[in-house]
Amino acid sequence: ELQERATRLEMQALRAQMNPHFIFNCLSAINCFILENETEKASDYLTRFSRLIRMVLTNSEKSLITLEEEVKMLKLYLDMERLRFENSFDYNITYTNDVDAEAVLVPPLLLQPFCENAIWHGLMNKEGKGHLTITIKKDNEYLDCLIIDDGIGRVKASAINTGSAKKEKSMGLKIT
Repeated sequence: ELQERATRLEMQALRAQMNPHFIFNCLSAINCFILENETEKASDYLTRFSRLIRMVLTNSEKSLITLEEEVKMLKLYLDMERLRFENSFDYNITYTNDVDAEAVLVPPLLLQPFCENAIWHGLMNKEGKGHLTITIKKDNEYLDCLIIDDGIGRVKASAINTGSAKKEKSMGLKIT
């Protein structure tokens, strides 16, 4: 029971805070759009960013949300990353095996750290346009979430990544 409570509190702490590195990157992207006199992009990005922050804060109080809400947050995050990286990747989210996204409950921010990892360590170092595929399917009483990128692969990514990049990725994935 104590272990279960500790795990719940750890997950609550993760949900209650946005990754400071992500927030810094978002604000830097907005600043770059402003400095480059791309006011429409800056406004669009800021609007999406504020919507995402609001969703995260609202959902951080809950231990479970619908899969539909989780995917809305994920799409908003992915759209922001696409805008920031000038559409250098596409993504596709597919449900199979009659998944009822309104009925399935999941912890908030369950999928985002894995997608962030795929973007940052797989797709950002790829030449040409990258692709991220998220497939969500029912497997008996389990929900399988497959996140696949066509990036550079783990071996090349680990050779490129700096020590700080490794630290950034590990906390979200470890807690999740």
